[in-house]
Amino acid sequence: MARRPHPAARLDSDAARLQELLRARGNRDHVAVRAARGHLLVEARDADVPPEVVARATPLGGGAFGLSFHSHTGRWEPMPVGGTLEDIAEAVNDLLGPYIDPANLR
Repeated sequence: MARRPHPAARLDSDAARLQELLRARGNRDHVAVRAARGHLLVEARDADVPPEVVARATPLGGGAFGLSFHSHTGRWEPMPVGGTLEDIAEAVNDLLGPYIDPANLR
């Protein structure tokens, strides 16, 4: 059975919510989340370098998301993380924190 695509308006709302949750975790004002191709992309931004996509949250249905990280090979690698946007924000902060830390962007 094929999954129905997540409505675009809902994804935009989810992107704004995930960005808000990430930024609430302190020193994360440079992190942005945008909806693209049915996913939520987490980017670390710095004025001196182009934005770097660090993670991707994929809707699984029922308000749940799965998390993947963008590896150095350019592939999306799934992580053993899933749950609500709050769970995803916590996992990005805890597990991928060094990749979104402002000191590591230069």
